Amino acid sequence: MGSCLEQDVWERKYHLALERMERDERDFHALEEGLRRLALRLAALARGRGDDVDRLLDRLAAELRHVPSLAALEPLLEALAKAVTTSDDPPPASGDPDAASIDGLRADIARLQELLAAVSLRLGDMTRYLAVELERTGVEDREGRALDASVREEMRALGETTLAAADLGSLQAEVVARLSLIDRHFREYREREDARLAAYRDRAERMRDRVEELENQATSLQDSLRREHELALTDGLTRLPNRLAYERRVAEVEREIREQGAVACLGAFDIDHFKGINDTYGHGAGDAVLRIVGQTLARELEGRAFVARYGGEEFVVVFAGMGTDEAWELSLALCATVEKLAFHASSKPVMVTMSGGITRFGIGDTSAAAFDRADRALYAAKRAGRNRCVLL
Repeated sequence: MGSCLEQDVWERKYHLALERMERDERDFHALEEGLRRLALRLAALARGRGDDVDRLLDRLAAELRHVPSLAALEPLLEALAKAVTTSDDPPPASGDPDAASIDGLRADIARLQELLAAVSLRLGDMTRYLAVELERTGVEDREGRALDASVREEMRALGETTLAAADLGSLQAEVVARLSLIDRHFREYREREDARLAAYRDRAERMRDRVEELENQATSLQDSLRREHELALTDGLTRLPNRLAYERRVAEVEREIREQGAVACLGAFDIDHFKGINDTYGHGAGDAVLRIVGQTLARELEGRAFVARYGGEEFVVVFAGMGTDEAWELSLALCATVEKLAFHASSKPVMVTMSGGITRFGIGDTSAAAFDRADRALYAAKRAGRNRCVLL
């Protein structure tokens, strides 16, 4: 939605700028028309000064009937000035009104050349500026309307002055003054636009820094939440998944069995005579036994089954995707591996063994019912002499 709104804004700015350039072009055409009329009036006044002058004036009149280019007018005006200077008529005496008229005409032609060159240069600069400004940023509504009103007023006044001018000198002064005012309006507008864009870039830069800061904070918060989540599901002593993690995993397995008919078994394991280890060697030795046994189970079951510390010295294993035969064999191997571990406390070897109860997680079972059955199998193994597994 934001991109569509932004596109509508830019389209509106584009059309406003296009309309403004069209109005300016009409004003420029009005100015050109006034200048052509003035030139035609001057040409009419200069007729009768000689055949060469009349022929050049005819050519000038023909050029002025359409929109002339400065490149076409300059050589013609130069030739006309030269023809007036080298006229075959005998030079009048000093102070003769005819001589003064010819000198004035030559001066007017030269000044007309300068005026046309200045107007062409100024109008070209303005047109290029408008094109560049449109391409660069578009036109901001309030500032653009103010600029449009100022330029159109100056162009209207310039057109009226051109049509009402009595002589070329006053026209030239008025044209230069009006164009200077238009230049000033453009310059002030450009300065305001530059300041506005600079402020916008500064705000955008600050906003980008703030967004980056917020993104970093969000990433840091996500990392913290992930670590907190991991800690909430991890046993602090053994670094195994804890009881909460087990309950989530066994709930997933229960759903897979119920909905997909998956196969799974559940195993409950307990370290034999763990209370005696704590009483004889201290809780530090008991914690060491829990850590080593937990690490051993995790290593032996990695990628094969899910193991968690259920509480105290008891561990629980979810044999997802395994039948009773495979789960049974793997449980016996776990007990045998724990028996082979070498423990020492107070510089004395300590025998550590583990008992286990295994059960099949049936389709009609709940996770609580399956665990209760595995736990009963575990206690059956303990009653049978420990360091063994029982399948129930």
